[in-house]
Amino acid sequence: MKHLYISSTWVNGLLRGFSALGLDINEIVKDLPGFEQCQYREDQRVELSTARQLWHRATQISKDPLLGYTLGLGQDYRVIGVLAPVLWHSATVLEALNNIIRYQKLVSDSGSYKITYTQDAESRETYLDYEYVPVYNIVPVNPQQVLAVVTGTIGIIQAISNNTVSPISLQVPNKVQTKTLAKHFNCDVTPGATNFIIRFSCVHLKEKLSGRDPNLYEINRSYAEDLLRANNEGQTLIDTVKDLIGQLGYRVATLNDIDEKIGVQPRSLQRHLSEQGTSFRLLKEEVLKEQAVKMLVFEKMDIETITLLLGYSEPSAFHRAFKGWFGKTPQQWISSHNHGSYR
Repeated sequence: MKHLYISSTWVNGLLRGFSALGLDINEIVKDLPGFEQCQYREDQRVELSTARQLWHRATQISKDPLLGYTLGLGQDYRVIGVLAPVLWHSATVLEALNNIIRYQKLVSDSGSYKITYTQDAESRETYLDYEYVPVYNIVPVNPQQVLAVVTGTIGIIQAISNNTVSPISLQVPNKVQTKTLAKHFNCDVTPGATNFIIRFSCVHLKEKLSGRDPNLYEINRSYAEDLLRANNEGQTLIDTVKDLIGQLGYRVATLNDIDEKIGVQPRSLQRHLSEQGTSFRLLKEEVLKEQAVKMLVFEKMDIETITLLLGYSEPSAFHRAFKGWFGKTPQQWISSHNHGSYR
């Protein structure tokens, strides 16, 4: 399916960016699913936990405290697929900001922006706060990953508006270098926020942008809508299959069980999943990973209980599976991951 190519192209563009900075790509993708010769397969769905692990590994081996800014600054807009021409030919900056919100999931499902309007009590000036909200996943989002998205967003908004629209402030989580970012973005940068928030003045947001082509905009937006529809339909199928795997038993659920529940033929379901870049086996493994972390970290179950609930023959079998998924033992995972939004 064509919507798969956008996310895989984005991942491969990210790897090229890491490589250009001298990072060891082999180390970054080691043992992660979907990669062949340090490239992500174009026909395979990008699992969110995999994409986030790329950033955690890159951050660990990089000496750049603002790796996300460096990557975002050099972003190749071609890696975001149809979203690029939609943004370049939007009528206004406000329309472009709304288009980012609508089509973001075509590039990555790691999070999305939301818009909030605030008014200064003294000046009465209205501001638009553009907040990036990460989605929950067993692998927490890395702040450098979001910084790359924020940097790219600011860059494209400045470009399409000929620098008429720039951030007037940026709120960031703790441990992000605020002084350096303030110099780079030429605006106030304050720490302590739960999420990254870009603040824009509303003065120029609705002004018509020069150089746009309305015909190209409609053609690309229509194409983006088709891709988004296919993406949403595929995600609905994936969510349904994963829910049924949980209901029927994490390891004992079979493809025939799912077929009976959904009411389709086995070959038909396999074909539909293949069109979404995945398979019953991969989704079953994904559910097992999610439940293992949930039981281990949040429900604080012991290994013996988790082994039993997930259907493994003995604790050592669960240990081997867990280390194969994450490259760490369950105990190492607990000690190295504080599952806050940005940790």
